[in-house]
Amino acid sequence: MIWFWKNYNYEQHIVQTKDDYLLCVHRIPSVKSANTPMPTVKSAEHKSSRIKIVNNLDYFDRKFPTVDSSSDKRPAVLLYHGFLMSSEIWVCNVDEYRNLPLLLAKKGYDVWLGNARGNKYSQYHTHRNPRHQEFWEFSLNEFALRDLPDVVDYILEHTGLPSLTYIGFSQGTATAFSGLSINPSLNRKINLFIAMAPATTPKGLHHPLIDAFVKATPSVIYLLFGRKTPLKLALFWQRIISPPMFVRLIDASVGFLFGWTGRNMTSKQKLVSYQHLYSLTSVKTLVHWFQIIRTGRFQMYDEIPSRLPYHTSNTVMDHVPPRFPTKQIKTPIAIFYGGSDSLVDFPVLAADLPTPLAYIKAIQKWEHLDFLWAEGIEDIVFPDILKLLEHFNPVANTAATADQIEASVSNETLSSMSSMVKEAGL
Repeated sequence: MIWFWKNYNYEQHIVQTKDDYLLCVHRIPSVKSANTPMPTVKSAEHKSSRIKIVNNLDYFDRKFPTVDSSSDKRPAVLLYHGFLMSSEIWVCNVDEYRNLPLLLAKKGYDVWLGNARGNKYSQYHTHRNPRHQEFWEFSLNEFALRDLPDVVDYILEHTGLPSLTYIGFSQGTATAFSGLSINPSLNRKINLFIAMAPATTPKGLHHPLIDAFVKATPSVIYLLFGRKTPLKLALFWQRIISPPMFVRLIDASVGFLFGWTGRNMTSKQKLVSYQHLYSLTSVKTLVHWFQIIRTGRFQMYDEIPSRLPYHTSNTVMDHVPPRFPTKQIKTPIAIFYGGSDSLVDFPVLAADLPTPLAYIKAIQKWEHLDFLWAEGIEDIVFPDILKLLEHFNPVANTAATADQIEASVSNETLSSMSSMVKEAGL
């Protein structure tokens, strides 16, 4: 999709994980020219009752010094998508300046877009076939233990950089929370973690009957969807019905399941972005999420779930799935969440994280998907992200963008040609 904007260099990389999944990572290494500048990003004026900010950057000035800006390399930023999504979600805003990766590329960053195993871009393995069940035997555990460390290592090895910034949305934040908590070395490789609509311990579903049903026994999901990938029928309907009808179907579904209204997104934006909303994952990942919802703990996948139709903390249980030890994370964390997002329980999340958090921004009227496609996101969220990047992962003063180099070379060439013409008396 990046080629649509015609002004960005684009690459596709394949990362082989230690368990032999082949993950596609998209890259925007630079912009082609500066002839189409982005509008100036300005912080939105807001009422204190609607948007609340906690800024602890002064603390991290002392404890976490900023990255050395003497290098001529572009600092790297890795963006990761949410549940049932792909990297497309980051670049499908209808206006160029409202796409975060494009803005970051314009600002001088080396932008990478990750894809979790099993989605439309990462449905490959060296010896497992997606048609067979064994390919889909993965959950959040594998995202944390395999995908994230291997993708980060690949990017750092490819760029020669010591660290990068990670920006995650929804499940993309859970991938980082879990990955950073169980991989101590990863904390030295990620200089800042920006969590947008963070998901670790969702409260549950909006509809009480469905919520009670899946909480009673998450493994019932296997009976509904099998052992491979869920909701594949959604792709069928997406292909055969008109985009306006599909928008109404998605709005009705998320309203029924999560209580979202979608009022902060324009109709035009929904027509485009909803076409890129759904991509495949494993049923096991879905079951893992419902296990977390049931227990209220951000824990690893339970291979031997209880058969009782209710959760118990009885001390005579035969086993207890380990929590992801998120309090052990050393990487600075910034959190952006919506006060109307039913999937984010910020008090529970904050209690499981180290203190202080580097930055917190709560937008009272925003829901989950608004952190991707809400009207005004370029003024409400992007300035804060740029401020955080400038603090923890700044663009080097000596680094010149590709378009600046081209312009400099072109000017020198024109100047040289002009001098030659004058000397020849032409």
